[in-house]
Amino acid sequence: MLIKSNSSIDRILFSIKPLHIITGFFIYLLICFIAILLFDVFNVFGVRSFLEAADLGAPAVWYHLFSARSPTEYLQCLLLGILLITCVYISGRLTELKNNRLSYFWFLIGILALILLIEEGADFSRRYQTIMEIIIPGSSFISNRAFIFSFYMLIALAPFFKYFKDIYPYRKSFWFLVAGFLVYGFAGIQSVFLGFFGLSRTPLGLFILYDLLDGVLHFPLSANYPTKDIIAFLFVDYVLEEPIELLAICLLLCSIFSFISAVYKRNNKSQFPPG
Repeated sequence: MLIKSNSSIDRILFSIKPLHIITGFFIYLLICFIAILLFDVFNVFGVRSFLEAADLGAPAVWYHLFSARSPTEYLQCLLLGILLITCVYISGRLTELKNNRLSYFWFLIGILALILLIEEGADFSRRYQTIMEIIIPGSSFISNRAFIFSFYMLIALAPFFKYFKDIYPYRKSFWFLVAGFLVYGFAGIQSVFLGFFGLSRTPLGLFILYDLLDGVLHFPLSANYPTKDIIAFLFVDYVLEEPIELLAICLLLCSIFSFISAVYKRNNKSQFPPG
């Protein structure tokens, strides 16, 4: 039985609550933004000066915290890996409980976690876009991105349509999952959405960096970053989008751990629904 095992794995799973995950998310962001304030704004310990003098990719801590291959992206991959392993483990436990429909549901969510992990680790959508531009010269960025994210959306929605009646009784888990998909979807398709209306991230980045913050996040122009437009685009792409994706992953984790907690309570009361 799922809750009667004395294994250390089960005890760890039952001890993790959604509040722990959300709290960890905000603590991580707080640490990152304190680091940006100290090093990018006030140049504490001369970190900003060191980055400007050294050839380390970009002369700003915010870039190194949120860009590709950054601590934030590695954390996203780690959490997606935990989500994948937990979903597969719970799917197996539910099979032992003869609840095959919920077992299939979480197995499909695990497959989704694997796809997202591949996307984060290998940047599959960008590689797909490059391949399509070679195969179909002149194909647009917007159409290629729209297609790949439509595919991701289909993978995400399929378990809901198939097993809605099975997962919906677990209300907290259900709504965490919905919130996670909505937030992830927003992070994924906002560039496509902006493109359809002829907009881009650059004006938003320019407004935040140079109007709202009045240029306090020092990022000098260089050969690699010759214009403010490029810096503004990267700021939105990294500092705004990456935390949104991290929040989405945390919400998906909240869903599976909320489900585990609900199963624990229902089993204790002999109310676990039949398969």
